Amino acid sequence: MSRNDPFSSLDSIRSLAREKSPGIGFAEDISILKTPVQAGELTFPNRVAIQPLEAADADAEGAPTEYTRRRYIDYAEGGAGLIWFEACSLDFPEARSHGSMMVISRKTLKPLKRVVDEVKERSRSCMSELGLEGRAALVLQLSHAGRYRVEKSRRSPAIAYRFPGVDDAFGIGGDVGRVLSDAELEELMEAFVEASSMAYEAGFDAVDVKACHGYLLNDLLSGYTREGEYGGSSFENRARFLLDTIKAIKKETGGTVTSRLNAYDGYPPPYGFGCSGEVDEETGLTGFDPSEPTRLIHELGRLGVDFVNISLGNPYYSQYLTRPYDKMRGSRDSPIHPMKGVEKHFNIVETLKRSAPGMTFVGSGYSWLRQYGTNAASYNVERGRVDIAGWGRLAIAAPGFPRYMFETGAIPPSKICVACGNCTRLLRAGLRSGCVAQNPDEFNQSMKKLDEK
Repeated sequence: MSRNDPFSSLDSIRSLAREKSPGIGFAEDISILKTPVQAGELTFPNRVAIQPLEAADADAEGAPTEYTRRRYIDYAEGGAGLIWFEACSLDFPEARSHGSMMVISRKTLKPLKRVVDEVKERSRSCMSELGLEGRAALVLQLSHAGRYRVEKSRRSPAIAYRFPGVDDAFGIGGDVGRVLSDAELEELMEAFVEASSMAYEAGFDAVDVKACHGYLLNDLLSGYTREGEYGGSSFENRARFLLDTIKAIKKETGGTVTSRLNAYDGYPPPYGFGCSGEVDEETGLTGFDPSEPTRLIHELGRLGVDFVNISLGNPYYSQYLTRPYDKMRGSRDSPIHPMKGVEKHFNIVETLKRSAPGMTFVGSGYSWLRQYGTNAASYNVERGRVDIAGWGRLAIAAPGFPRYMFETGAIPPSKICVACGNCTRLLRAGLRSGCVAQNPDEFNQSMKKLDEK
């Protein structure tokens, strides 16, 4: 590494943080991440989470394949205390975003349960080896693709409202796509309840009613221009579907429910949940308004939700907020330094946590910090800014990273995610995804196909 490389040492990354984002700190000692966390009836044996990231490796019916199984076994043997399974489509018309996405249905339930059972067994064994009790908690993310369905027709994609900035990029308009009616949403609510029941049958500890990254339920939260009972200026209307769905799941199943939420979309007015409406002239970004996200989290708490997973932005519109990066082929240049994107994640989660002290918070934004994300996570946990730190891209690059840090106190620099974005490029092309930098032989042919397009 060069002397100017901000990742060459802990002092170097601290220096960059002081220059760009003084609110980011780094602890020397990362042992606090090895301590357990209690959230309602669930105990997480440590404070490291694997975030939900798809790899487009399910079969035609949406069942996990050997590739899927191997990924999750690697996560289990890596030692994370929380494994948040990737987006799993409801068995509902136009809900699946692409043909290699997992689907939860009666056809896929048995193979999914086999994976879950093995993950539990391997995780329990790993925790014992690390001197920890129990096993990782397993959460299944339940999703409706909304505007991100790959197949285009008059009925698909099925969206919450028209958003020209994103619709244009996805070819939605004219005879392509439609706005879901209130009656269709009520049918969809029943599908979430049925999917949740199957998830608990498969052995998951909790289900996530996904409301982030511009997918359908996130769009409903920002549906200021939508008419009817699930949209408009009223917060109660825009939050109704998410809250009523969670209420129905808990009533019918009695199971643990959570949500991965967008606390800040970063959209221009009049769109965007958690957005102030004031636009920064330099970056073009709206400010963060915590009033509605805070209110939503309090409403979730009243429904018996004990933990939430917070994210930002839209990976198709404002990727630099969701996954901070330097340069990513096929994505727009970031108007902010990636360290600023990381800081937004940390500050927003802290703001929400201070306003809802009874809620357990999973935070994001750590992968761009490479091997020093663990130091930043420890700093945040020590100061009560977050409860559990979640990694997505790093987990793809090095699924065993928690074991490295627990056993040696650090993640080897050779095992880090370099934030190149190639895993995202593969996924968006509908190709089996993974870390190209760490596994070049496995993915080089796929990358050649992409580069030839």
